[in-house]
This record gives sequence, C-alpha cells and structure tokens, in this order.
Amino acid sequence: MQQPFSDYIKIIGKGQKGGRSLTRDEAYHAMKMVLANEVTGDQRGAFLMLLRTREETPEEVIGFVDACRELIEPEVKTLTPTLDIGCYAGKRRQLPWYLLAVAVLAKNGYSVMLHGAHEPGSGRLYASIALPTLGLAEVDSIADAKLQLAEKGVTYLDLSYLLPALDTIIKLREVFGLRSCANTLARLLNPAAAQYGVQGVYHMHLDHKHYRVNENYPSIDALCFRGDGGDPEVNGERETELFITRNGETKTMIMPVVADKWALKDKDMNVSDMLDVWAGRTNSLYGEQAILSTLASYLVLLQRCDVADALRQARQLWSLRDVTRKPFA
Repeated sequence: MQQPFSDYIKIIGKGQKGGRSLTRDEAYHAMKMVLANEVTGDQRGAFLMLLRTREETPEEVIGFVDACRELIEPEVKTLTPTLDIGCYAGKRRQLPWYLLAVAVLAKNGYSVMLHGAHEPGSGRLYASIALPTLGLAEVDSIADAKLQLAEKGVTYLDLSYLLPALDTIIKLREVFGLRSCANTLARLLNPAAAQYGVQGVYHMHLDHKHYRVNENYPSIDALCFRGDGGDPEVNGERETELFITRNGETKTMIMPVVADKWALKDKDMNVSDMLDVWAGRTNSLYGEQAILSTLASYLVLLQRCDVADALRQARQLWSLRDVTRKPFA
C-alpha cells in the first residue's frame, strides 16, 4: 500500500535529530506523486522547500530521476539523438556561445537533442530565444522535433513538451523565490535516452553530486562540469574540471585555460553578434575561446580522446565551418 505523502514530508522535515534523507525507493514514490499531481499545493511546496533547505542527497536525486524518466511522454522515445544537452540556466553575462559548438557537432555528423525551460522574469537569455536567430526554428511538438533532428542533426524541445509536470515545478520559482530540485532533475533527464549526456552546473560541488548520480546509469556516458552561469558552456578563462562517467565509473580531466586575457561582460547580449563571429565578420574575446573549450569538452566525451587532442580537433572543426550559412541552416 502506498504511503500517504505526509509521511515523506515527516521523514525529511523532523529536524536534525528526528529527520533523515529519503531512500531511493522513497524518493521515487514521493516524486511520482508530486508529478502525478496526487498531492496538495501546500504539500508540494513544503516538500520542495524542505529539500531545498538541506539539499538533496545523490540517493534522493536518483529516485527522483527514476520517477521523472518513467513519466516522460512516450513519443519522446522515438527520438534517437547521440548526444543529450540540457539548457536550463540561461545566460546573464555572456551570450550562449556553446550553441555554436553544438552547431559544429551537428555539421559533423553528431545528432544532438537540446532541451530546456525558461523562468518568467529571470532576465536571462535562454537557448530557446537564441536558436531561431541562429537558424534553428522553434518546434512545438515531439513529431516536429523528430523531423528536425533527422533533417538538421539537432533539435530543441521545451520541457513543457517532454515532462509538463516538471516544467510546472521549475516555474514555481516565481512563487517560492527560490529554485527547487527540479532544475537539477531536468539537467539529468536525458529524455530520449541518448548514449551521451552533458550537464552544466553552477554551484560548487554540485558537479560532484551529478557524477555520483550518473554512476547509477551505466548505459549512459556523461560529462558534467561547472559551466558559465550554470549552462553547458566551458569558460576558457579558467581551468575547468571535467567529470566523465562511463560504465558507472567517473574520471576527471582538466580543460586548461585557453584565453589570453579576461573579457568584459557583454552589455548588449545581441544574438546577431554570434552570427557575425560564425561568419568571420568579427571576433569575440570571450566567445571564441568558449566555443573551442566547450567543443573540445564535448569531443572528450564523444571520442574518448585526451584534452590536447580534443582541442586540436576543435580548432580544426571550427576553422572548417561553413561561414556562408547560418550555424543551423
């Protein structure tokens, strides 16, 4: 018999002495009830904010991910990307240059599924906003995403089409004033069960939690790192620790500094600037090092190569891009 949801709130809410973390099985059942709307709004809010206060354990996140994947729209499984990338943070200081790294991969035979969400009033530039200008039209169904993936080698689907209940929780930030574990779960979702997955995170040590979760899904090779603003973009102005999980085991590599100097914050955040850099009409101090570092990190995951070789390949692939067309045209 299913436990009442109030029991799960009691488990995590009794305080430092009386409370404890949820087991994987408990976390699975609790999140499944939340996503199935089998709890009251008050219960959902209490549960999510209690978790936020003390932070979720890897075991809890694994249970939550199990529940999320079980409830993904069935048609999503008909998509067959090679690489899955969650785009959930949104950029504040710099443009989403990692999208040009994705464009290079798509032009070189890799199929990539991007997915994300947006939080109203955040003031961030999300991938979904930038992509149409870069040549990837918005799609509003899983069927259209499948056609786009076949035609262009890349597609972007909003979380509202993949798992609407999780998208609803992400948008509760406007109510709570805080993000919940939903943002973490969305990054780990890999809705189409791609063989490879990339996760960019923001907070210190969150990458450690992610790789411990990734180790429980040995069929997926995963890359996690602290990305610029929390998006899957490597900032070449600093060393970045890459956590690469294969067959349930994680190894680390260091993506070195590739920038000669630090760039200033992008004041305008004009996506057309990305088109100019792609076409070679202008240079971007931050953008080009971010593209190369990010592309190299993706290649480390996809090709099992070392960092030096990945950087060489990234520079070559970037130099051979078709500058006469938009990135995703």
